[in-house]
Amino acid sequence: MTKKPIVVNSDIKLDPLLDSDTQIIFTLIENNRPLLEKYLYWAKLVVDLPTTEKYIADRVFSNSFGASWYKIHYSDKVVGIFGIKEIDLKKQNAEIGYWLCKSCHGNGIVTRIVNKISSYLKDLHDIQALKIHCLSENSASIAVAERVGGVHSETIPNYYSIDGIFQDLKIYTVPT
Repeated sequence: MTKKPIVVNSDIKLDPLLDSDTQIIFTLIENNRPLLEKYLYWAKLVVDLPTTEKYIADRVFSNSFGASWYKIHYSDKVVGIFGIKEIDLKKQNAEIGYWLCKSCHGNGIVTRIVNKISSYLKDLHDIQALKIHCLSENSASIAVAERVGGVHSETIPNYYSIDGIFQDLKIYTVPT
């Protein structure tokens, strides 16, 4: 099935992530490496074009039900990645994930995307809630989850160690 772009508004569009996007995604990761490595386990593993290719392939060819991955376009530039990681039809929820280049933080881009995806998934699959997983020190992602009406619903203690310090994983539930 070919995934279609999702227009969020006149400035923000989600285009399907393709295996041919390796160079642009690698450059974006390199330019934002300190930020990404602080909160995302995979960033330290993506160090060249072949590992970027694997990062993309792991998402584009995911076997998780409903998984869809997109490049975030803001003002006609690729500025990050947004993913519907998995859809659980029985529980009527979907897990989402995202990252955005540092220079675009504070523009409400991800907040607008989450609001759009929320209604999109409700219409498409009757999804009643989105799940957003954030490391406890990732204040930007936590702020997005709270801005879109997310409620802190679960914590997994000592989930991941970054620079020798364990962080909890906070799970937010966002009603659609």
